[in-house]
Amino acid sequence: MRIPVAVTVARRSRSARLAAVLAAVLLAAGCSGSPEEQSSSPAAQGTSAEEPAASDGDDSAGGASDEGGKTAAVVPQESYEVTPAPEGFVPPEPCTGEGAFYAELGGEANPGLPERGGESLTVSLESIEGDSAQIMAQVGDSPAREIGPITLGETVAVDLWTLSVTSVCADTEQVEFDLID
Repeated sequence: MRIPVAVTVARRSRSARLAAVLAAVLLAAGCSGSPEEQSSSPAAQGTSAEEPAASDGDDSAGGASDEGGKTAAVVPQESYEVTPAPEGFVPPEPCTGEGAFYAELGGEANPGLPERGGESLTVSLESIEGDSAQIMAQVGDSPAREIGPITLGETVAVDLWTLSVTSVCADTEQVEFDLID
């Protein structure tokens, strides 16, 4: 006697598929090569050719270990893409002093940006060169990602937030921006 069984396939989000592919690649990379190649390679020793081994003070171990002899690959975070000002936009002087939010060099946005979708956005100013600002954005607990250079009239979409730069003041080391809903 046969019993019909229904099979349901759950759709995965793009990030879940990417994580699965990355895990498979890392697993395949860890399983390739002979045992001699694996133990003599810089990656197997927990270091790269350019980076010294991490140490907890005991030099007899020969570097940091994750008990498998492999290190996790660092996936670089892409910067957020800046949208240029509209065609025909003539920017005013860069230091207008206008904007609902501002960040000073080395500081976070003030006032704090509102939460969206249960997440928070932290914006910080890294540097100012001329009329362009280099800012960082961090959504929730994720790693901070670069935005910039960005200047007056340009916008950037950071997940559920869109920011528009309204002032870049090199003298006061401050950038001001509006939140577009």
